[in-house]
Amino acid sequence: MTMDSPSTDTLGMALVEKGFAPNLAVLDINNSLSVPHDFEMPAPWNLPSRMFQFPIEVCCPDNEQPRKLGLRHPLLADHPYVRHVEAALGFEIARDGAPNRYRYSSAPLARWWHAVDLVSAGKWRDLLATQEFTEPACIMNAVTYGCRYSRHDDKRVAGYITIAEAREIMREIGATEPGERSAVIRSFSAPRVCRPEKGAEHWPINTGLQSTEDAAWGMIFGIEDGWFRYDRSGFLQWSELGRERYAAGESATYTQASGQTAFAF
Repeated sequence: MTMDSPSTDTLGMALVEKGFAPNLAVLDINNSLSVPHDFEMPAPWNLPSRMFQFPIEVCCPDNEQPRKLGLRHPLLADHPYVRHVEAALGFEIARDGAPNRYRYSSAPLARWWHAVDLVSAGKWRDLLATQEFTEPACIMNAVTYGCRYSRHDDKRVAGYITIAEAREIMREIGATEPGERSAVIRSFSAPRVCRPEKGAEHWPINTGLQSTEDAAWGMIFGIEDGWFRYDRSGFLQWSELGRERYAAGESATYTQASGQTAFAF
């Protein structure tokens, strides 16, 4: 929805007057309307998803383009706060985002927010229950993220999600498990050491130009087969075994750091 010209910004002033933003400067910085903390929301709208917490995108006035509002997903039309804002303003907010004059909108990004936020919050079952607000590729990327990183307050340092949970998510969204486990992992970029000036060396995992599905399966296989391990901070990295196996390529055997030859099962 647009109103008037950028010079008058009637829409921006209306949002401030009705209490949806403290002032125009903050409105322009945030580029969204956020749900107040004391605003009552039933499930599933109370989930810790940025899509649900910031459902309305705000495009700043620019040159001849006036301020615009748009939903970050069409299904957010049923969001209680969206209905509240529409009732206060007296018009229906555009369902397809609020792109700027370069046609950029954060609406597609919000689909990723929804997936990664719920995985990070341990709400992966709620993610599956609300997957219509995101896309399979975003969910697969969230699985990769959930395997790669861990909660700072989790002493297990074993990822935001377990391998069993990652597998269940992949199964529920219809992902097909590849047959060649090691080939999927070897399609990642070769291990490269990172040596900081202080602290231990690190072997970060770069999935390379893989599909989102292969990247997620590669993380799962790598953890299951010992190619990857978590460091003390909870970050997943290449293990010594994984580096040796990667260097061996498709060979039936590989040389361990001890100099002994082992079978690449």
